[in-house]
Amino acid sequence: MFDGVKGMPAKVCLGLSALIMFVYALNFIFFADCYTTNKTIAEYNEGVWVATGETCFALFPNNAALDHDSFARGAGVLQLAGTLMFGLFMGNMLILNEGAKGKWSLMIPGFIGFLVMFLVMVMGMDDLPSNNPLIATAAGMVLYGASYYLLKEEGVDEGLTFEVKGLQVKDKITAVMLIIPALIGLIFTINNVLFADGYLGKPNSSIFPLVPAAEAGYYDSEHYAPTSLQVQILGSLFIPYILFAVNVLRTGPAGKWPIMHISMFGLGFFAIAGLTYVIFPDSDKWVDDAASDAQLLQNAIISMVVWVLIVGAYVRLRDEGAEDGMTIMGEPAEEGIFLTKMFPAIMVVMTIILFAVRMM
Repeated sequence: MFDGVKGMPAKVCLGLSALIMFVYALNFIFFADCYTTNKTIAEYNEGVWVATGETCFALFPNNAALDHDSFARGAGVLQLAGTLMFGLFMGNMLILNEGAKGKWSLMIPGFIGFLVMFLVMVMGMDDLPSNNPLIATAAGMVLYGASYYLLKEEGVDEGLTFEVKGLQVKDKITAVMLIIPALIGLIFTINNVLFADGYLGKPNSSIFPLVPAAEAGYYDSEHYAPTSLQVQILGSLFIPYILFAVNVLRTGPAGKWPIMHISMFGLGFFAIAGLTYVIFPDSDKWVDDAASDAQLLQNAIISMVVWVLIVGAYVRLRDEGAEDGMTIMGEPAEEGIFLTKMFPAIMVVMTIILFAVRMM
């Protein structure tokens, strides 16, 4: 295990960045509610949070005081962020096990996502109850960047090109199946990163016209609503997945199984997590639960459509060489094993986990 990367310094850097991703993803997926309340069980009475004296469990808390603006906010958004982060963690594991050769297609988008996340945290530092997330993001970014540099000796840049040759997917229907998710991801990334305040209905804020925003006053009236920074962080995590699709469209699908596998897993986890909020809504948390449920349903439908399109595109792109060179633990993969065994098995397990978390 982890024999795909030969150099120990690169293996350590990539492994540590994976560990940071894994710990945060795990905390957000399983313990987002308790993370946002600093392990404190509290009740909202007459405009203020009051501790009940009981505690809950999280791997680590956000260190928010009861009177901090972020207290108890955005657990749902953080869980969704955790699913995307877990997908990127799987990308690191793929490199460690299958080797770095040609994996620039995974690493460059991953680094860009890290960088944007770091920048939005720096700009929103005043909204953070502690600097721990900023420090973890900076450490993960530096480790990830260092591993990319060290992996140059192991061929990570093989096939790297920024030359624009037009659309390289031969089947036009399949190309559309990738273009639609890329455009949806781009729209939501722009909205989340640049127009988070307006999206949350904060006064005197600009609104991105392509994405329906909350009613004015939503943020102030809904004390479980996410913070602007949480929405921006979620937006930054969309970026690698957008770039994966663009990469396939720009450079062709041959041998692109690594980025397509990570897209199928990460976006699948994200879509299923969103679906659990529709099936098991937290209606008692919201002042306007009908509006909240409608927004959750809309997001779940869009997320599911994106995931289905990505999976469908992968199935069709096998005829254009998407699985060329595919390996499992460094060995050539048996034909059809990913779609018939690995992918459904992992998705079933993750579906059970996500539903169990919502029902707890």
